[in-house]
Amino acid sequence: MSGDTSRMPSSITRRAVAVALVAVLAVSTFAGVAAADDRAGGTIVVAEGETVTDGLQAAGGTVVVRGTVEGDLEAFAGSVDVAESGTVTGDLDGVAGSIRIAGTVEGGVDAAAGSIDITETGVVRGNVTAGAGSFTHAGTVDGSVRVGAENVALAPTASVGGDFVYDGDFTRAEGATVGGEVRHDPSLGSTNVSPLPTVGSWLVSLYFLAVTLFVGALLLLALPGVSATVADATANAAPRTLGAGFLALVGTPFVLVLLLFTIVGIPVAVAGALLYALVLALSYVWGAYAVGSWLVGLAERENRWLALVVGVLGVHAVSYAPVLGGLVEFGVLLLGLGGLAVAGYRHVRQRRADDGEPTA
Repeated sequence: MSGDTSRMPSSITRRAVAVALVAVLAVSTFAGVAAADDRAGGTIVVAEGETVTDGLQAAGGTVVVRGTVEGDLEAFAGSVDVAESGTVTGDLDGVAGSIRIAGTVEGGVDAAAGSIDITETGVVRGNVTAGAGSFTHAGTVDGSVRVGAENVALAPTASVGGDFVYDGDFTRAEGATVGGEVRHDPSLGSTNVSPLPTVGSWLVSLYFLAVTLFVGALLLLALPGVSATVADATANAAPRTLGAGFLALVGTPFVLVLLLFTIVGIPVAVAGALLYALVLALSYVWGAYAVGSWLVGLAERENRWLALVVGVLGVHAVSYAPVLGGLVEFGVLLLGLGGLAVAGYRHVRQRRADDGEPTA
């Protein structure tokens, strides 16, 4: 083996530490929990016995209230759960994959979700306005209910103090009580539910922008060579880089599935799937940086920090455009993934050249 090998261990150690630092910080940041009354993260919990004053604005994968929220709860999440011990003294406004109310909401509920479930122990003192895939009510609503959903169900324990107005496939079990009238209103198929409080939507946007910029800064500091290669591949051979990214995107899962058919390959496939998920997240950040680097280059500027900011903010702004936004984000992911593949290929060629092996 040719070359000076005396410094290889320290070099490899520094690279390993850098990669580990990026991986740990990136994953913990994407899935972390932020404190304070404006919270964003993977899982947000108001613990039993905890009291949040002045309301709570939450954006995350899961929002769970086991304690007390004094004021309104505004949530944008994969799931929202007001547990049996939980209390919201104000209104609950939310957009989520699923919303479950097993505790008490002293105000009203204004929600849009894949499924909304007011359990037998759930209590809503005000009105309920909801748009959902499925709506099930088994608890107590002192006010009126207006709901548009594919499936609407009143359980035997359900109690509604006011009117119950619905649109959808409706079932009412024997024992369910409604103080006012029960009426079908076809216009509720598009129930006007506030999509998300304005502050809440800005909160989640700013959070993910901050995360992307933070992870991008880590990548520039820890892996400057890889970052430069990704930017160079995008600027000089964008179609080829896109193609490499597409092959990596579809080829990697195929290889991982094949590994599952071998006993030895199962743990490799599981570890590979976790690594693949991390690489996809980092590739999007690298792709945004590469786009920013190209744009900054058009202005005849060379500043990697400016390129990161321009790329991340630019891609984020375009992402709001219908159809085009999704295509641009997908292209950015492919550029980052393809650039990373090019960086890996160049590294292997350089190592083989350093070892005196012939390269293709």
